[in-house]
Amino acid sequence: VYKRQPFQIDGNFGCTAGIVEMLMQSHDGFIYLLPALPAQWKEGSVNGIIARGGFELDLSWKNGKVSRLVVKSRNGGNCRLRSLNPLAGKGLRTAKGENPNKLYAIPEILQPIINKEAKLNKVELKKTYLYDLETKAGEEYIFLGK
Repeated sequence: VYKRQPFQIDGNFGCTAGIVEMLMQSHDGFIYLLPALPAQWKEGSVNGIIARGGFELDLSWKNGKVSRLVVKSRNGGNCRLRSLNPLAGKGLRTAKGENPNKLYAIPEILQPIINKEAKLNKVELKKTYLYDLETKAGEEYIFLGK
């Protein structure tokens, strides 16, 4: 008698969501490309991942850095990108100020309470590049990593 195994939806979707978060995150006011790429994944690609704001991404990388990015805009509006390496392409400009795209509004974060006796490790953030791209619905934009 064949017994059907239960479908573990939380595990199946949870794993997929975790992998996508390693390749692209779209909160905090921008789309962060390859924010947590495993060191073993030196090169690769992913197609059709959707970021907040209706931006579909096809992303390729070599040596752990973005080599090619295609942004397909479903809704139009400003697309703010953060990358660990410089990007080049038509329409890309250095970001300034807050992201005008309302779908990327950043919630107010209250100042944390820190015990005076706590010994905290120094946090050093990697250098990143922040760009704005004004998009039109249905248009596609191609960028290359430097």
